[in-house]
Amino acid sequence: MMSERHTEQPKEATPVTQDRHRAVLTSLPFDDTRDFDDASRGFITSLPDVEIHNDRGRVIWSLREYAFLTHEAAPPTVNPSLWRQARLNMNNGLYRVTDRIYQVRGFDISNMTIIEGERGLIIIDPLVSAETARAALDLYVAHRGQRPITAVIYSHSHVDHYGGVKGVIDEADVRAGHVAVIAPDRFLEEITQEQVLVGGPMIRRAQFQFGATLFKGPRGQVDAGLGKVVSRGTVTLIAPTQIIREPVEVHSIDGVEIVFQLTPDTEAKAEMHMYYPGLKALNLAENV
Repeated sequence: MMSERHTEQPKEATPVTQDRHRAVLTSLPFDDTRDFDDASRGFITSLPDVEIHNDRGRVIWSLREYAFLTHEAAPPTVNPSLWRQARLNMNNGLYRVTDRIYQVRGFDISNMTIIEGERGLIIIDPLVSAETARAALDLYVAHRGQRPITAVIYSHSHVDHYGGVKGVIDEADVRAGHVAVIAPDRFLEEITQEQVLVGGPMIRRAQFQFGATLFKGPRGQVDAGLGKVVSRGTVTLIAPTQIIREPVEVHSIDGVEIVFQLTPDTEAKAEMHMYYPGLKALNLAENV
C-alpha cells in the first residue's frame, strides 16, 4: 500500500487577521518616516548582491530572497509594523557611525562594529558565522584599507555576537598575544549553559522564534525583527583573554579609552555596555 504525502500550502489571511492588520495602520504613525532616514545615514557602500557562500559553495546568507520587500504596502498576511521593520532591515553595507567608528549591517542577523585604533582595528561582535564576518571585514578593508586586528570584543554571550570570530582573526595570533579578546564576566559559563546544557531546547526555540526553516515570502518568513534571519555558516569561538569582572572598568584598547559597564542578567546572562569618551559614542549592546 502506498500513502500519498500531502503538503499543506500557506493560506491567505483570514478576515479576522486582515481586520487586525488594518487596525495597526491607524494605531501607529506610519507617516513618520524618520526611521528610514536614520537607517540610511552614514551609508558608504555595499555589495551588488549580498549573497555569501561557504567554502563548498553553499549559500549561507542571501538578501536576494527578500526581493519581495520592495513593495511599500504590507500584504494582508503580514502585520504592517513587521513589514515596515522588514523593509528597514534591508539596509545593508558599510556605514560610518562617527569619527573612527564603522559598522557593517545586513550581512547577518546582527551588526559588526569596527573601531579604528592607533595601531589597527577593534572588532566588536563578529556576527554569527565566520563566512559573514569575513565578508563584512573584506567590505571594510576594500574602502578603508588593510590594518591588523588588535582586539575583538564580545558584548554578550549570544552566538550572533561571537560566532564569526574566526572569520576576522586567527586563534594563533591570540595565543601569541597579538590580539586581545575581551568579554564580560561569566561569558564562557553562560555560553556553556545556553549552547550545551540546554542546547536542544534553545535550537528548537530559535526555529520557532526566527522561522529560519520557512520559505521566504509574504506567507512565509519575512523578518526576524532584529535582522533578516540567522546565517547558516560556520559558528566559531575563541576564548577571551581578558574578562571584565568589576561593575565598571576603564581600559585603553589600542589607544581607545573604553568604559566597560557590566549588565548581567539583562538581554543576555553575560552582557556589558561600552562608552568611548574620546569618540563621544555609546554602545549599549542589545539592551538598548
